[in-house]
Amino acid sequence: MHRKLGVVVAVVVVVTAVLATAGLASRSSKTTKQAFPTGPVNLTMSWWGEQEAAGAKAWLNETVAAYQKKHPNVKIKTVLQTTDGLIPAFKAAAAAKKGPDIQYFWGGIWSLDDAWLGNTKPVSDYIPKSELAHYLNAKEDTFDGKVWTAPWYVQPSFPVLVRKDVLAKAGVAVPTTWPALLKACDRLNAKGITPIAGGIKDGWFGGWLFSIIGAQGITSISDVLDATTGKAKFTDPKLAAYWTRLQELRDHKCWNDDINSLELYQGQQRWSEGKAAMTVAAGSDVKKFVKKVGVAKVGVMPMPKWGTGPYAGKLGSTSQTVGITSWTKYPEVAADFIMFMHNPERMSAWFKTTGAFPADNRFNTKLITLPQQKVLFNLVKSGSPYLENFIPPELDAKAFFAQSQLLLGGSINAPKAAAATEKIAQRIRLTQRKQMANFKKWSGSYK
Repeated sequence: MHRKLGVVVAVVVVVTAVLATAGLASRSSKTTKQAFPTGPVNLTMSWWGEQEAAGAKAWLNETVAAYQKKHPNVKIKTVLQTTDGLIPAFKAAAAAKKGPDIQYFWGGIWSLDDAWLGNTKPVSDYIPKSELAHYLNAKEDTFDGKVWTAPWYVQPSFPVLVRKDVLAKAGVAVPTTWPALLKACDRLNAKGITPIAGGIKDGWFGGWLFSIIGAQGITSISDVLDATTGKAKFTDPKLAAYWTRLQELRDHKCWNDDINSLELYQGQQRWSEGKAAMTVAAGSDVKKFVKKVGVAKVGVMPMPKWGTGPYAGKLGSTSQTVGITSWTKYPEVAADFIMFMHNPERMSAWFKTTGAFPADNRFNTKLITLPQQKVLFNLVKSGSPYLENFIPPELDAKAFFAQSQLLLGGSINAPKAAAATEKIAQRIRLTQRKQMANFKKWSGSYK
């Protein structure tokens, strides 16, 4: 899940500068409803997700075929994007006002930033309120009374996967508290076993770590939004604690030595091969890992607890979403297809195919039989907000991606990482004033 450091930030900043002159009020007005067209309709859906919900491609092909059978006048072309190409491809399309009619978005800021730039139409103008009420985690995609993108599937963010067989062989208990985790790292290292396998070369893991470790130090999502807008600072203890905890993991050699040389999925592969005791994975992809390693060998848990706040010991919960582009000629058809993705048959097929939970409270939970997924579902029911969805993309990439890489590589310490994060935030507050104004307005939803 989520963003590439250099290319993505460059594209986001350039497009923001070009499009920021468009006022939000002009693009959030109620769209006039049109009758479902009877003539030929050609739509394109640009999407991502096969990488974290294996089987998604097959499911989407089946869903498109079923929808086209129901509506013979509609043809939907699907374009699967790479992890690094998802955002740049859409930003280029948005600049040209030409491209997909339905677009995949990560939640929170990754949905709302494009809403603020005028690149999407609010789905709540086309999907009835009674239908949207069933979609999970829609609040993080809501701004100014509008729901801008529609949740598709839940992303439990992000569980720690445990190799119970590796720990048992080493005589180490599954660590559920922070002190126990650090002690386990020491003991595993003494036996020549990598405690936690990871890969941060491509940056993504930095955002994950900030969210699953940093969330334990805050009291509400307002702490993050306030620091973003300058009402607070990223050097304040609540937020700077993330860097301290990350340095502790580094100093106790909890990671593989080559974490900065491996990409996210390469790090996870080390765990699958039995070369590490733990790893962090997308919750939507847990089924794949369990089936590959073996049900009896795998445990699932949140990041071990160190904080005392309301999110300590909890798993984050967000939903991956799809939106309607501002230039599409057929927003009603796009919305109808999104709703079709949520019908009972399609939701059941989604779960059976991918193992990921549909972002809909009508999902038949009796289908959950894998023990690890039962644990995961119970964690999600009382999950916490996912922090990475509440900071500017530029800050995520230049601070939490890059500074995490530097800290884990031994180039900086926790205080320097926190100071660098705040310095980057200060510059963004000055250079992205329209975005900051929207962040301030958004923060009112979490007071």
